[in-house]
Amino acid sequence: MNFLGIVPKVAKVSFLYIAFSALLERLFTFDFSFPRIGGILVFVGIVLWAICYFQVSKAYKAGKLLKSGCYSVVRHPIYTIWGVLILPGFSLVIGGFMLGLPVVYWISILYYIEEEERFLHVRFGKEWEEYASRVPRFIPNLFEVIKKLDPGERK
Repeated sequence: MNFLGIVPKVAKVSFLYIAFSALLERLFTFDFSFPRIGGILVFVGIVLWAICYFQVSKAYKAGKLLKSGCYSVVRHPIYTIWGVLILPGFSLVIGGFMLGLPVVYWISILYYIEEEERFLHVRFGKEWEEYASRVPRFIPNLFEVIKKLDPGERK
């Protein structure tokens, strides 16, 4: 498996849905969009994606498993950012049948993620097992995130 992981497979499924959505838009009228909210989500998502991308690309080049930064919160932050911020934001900007894109994205991510995690397990062994046992896959444990952000103990 290369640096892109399951991205090409998920992208194929997502692009098929985009084409299907465009066809549906020609056949039916479904005007429902929130461009400002969508734009904010996309902007925030791109900033967070860039941070995570630079962290993981550096670790990938060094052949190391990244367990800090974005990757201390969830095991797959880039997939989470795309599925929670960028694609929903894009869908809100475009509106209509594109609103289904995040659902299709998550279905394909959940379908293919085991393949990527098996590869990571083979490559990093016990280190991956320990990491995977303590860091959630996609949804962060907010209490743990707050603890990491708190420089001192709360009384």
